[in-house]
Amino acid sequence: MNILLPTDFSENSRNAAAYAFKYFAGVSCTFHLLHVAPPSIDKAGKNPAAIPSEIQKKFDELFFFPEFSTKDACHSFHFSYKEDYFIEAVRSLVAEKNIDLILMGTKGTTNKEGMIIGKNTSDVITKVKCPALAISQHAFFKANPQMVFPTDYKIQYSAKMLNTLFTLSKLSNSSIRILEFFSSEKEPSAEQIINRTLLYNSFTSGIPPVQTYYCLKNSDRKSLFSTNENVDMIVMAAKNINLCQRLLKNNSKNQIPFINKLPMLVLHG
Repeated sequence: MNILLPTDFSENSRNAAAYAFKYFAGVSCTFHLLHVAPPSIDKAGKNPAAIPSEIQKKFDELFFFPEFSTKDACHSFHFSYKEDYFIEAVRSLVAEKNIDLILMGTKGTTNKEGMIIGKNTSDVITKVKCPALAISQHAFFKANPQMVFPTDYKIQYSAKMLNTLFTLSKLSNSSIRILEFFSSEKEPSAEQIINRTLLYNSFTSGIPPVQTYYCLKNSDRKSLFSTNENVDMIVMAAKNINLCQRLLKNNSKNQIPFINKLPMLVLHG
């Protein structure tokens, strides 16, 4: 696999890398570490592919941190540096290196205190057509993680999206739980039923556990969050990210610690 690890050399980006090394332990991977600098006005005489010595030094210094002390013979590393707008640099490397997954911290050193997801991460998970796994600074890898898959069935999940989900769940021996949301008792509509059936049929080993939640009927989310407190990862489709945003706005102390503690896998297809 080719995995892209954007880095600003912050603690959060190092934690994301550490999560990646553990998640893909024993899996043949090339980790592409990318550092992006703002585009330079004066590009005369510059080699755009050359890594400045001060940036190369920072890349080298990463391997002195405990997070990078991996001895996995299946892992190799490639360093890239681009002077460009961040989102364009990521898109370029995804195409150039045939990236299978982008794995990055939820925010970097330039983001405000208290911000859940930084602008760069938000742009990547919504604007780059590549699966992405966002890791917060509080997240840590757990063996045999439990994934929760919130859905309102208002989109149809493509084979590409589901192949990513099944591949990553198999690699980590994960279990998957579907958490279905309906806006009113008039749902599910005929279209939602079709999309639900297609999703169910994609699970060749049998339909996973399903929990149903009616947003209007069950205005108190306490029971919803308490029954999902042991979740280790949240899975969303990029086209359905607004559903996750609605969940994030919940202020209850009993909420699932979605982004401030949990990794979020965003599917594209």
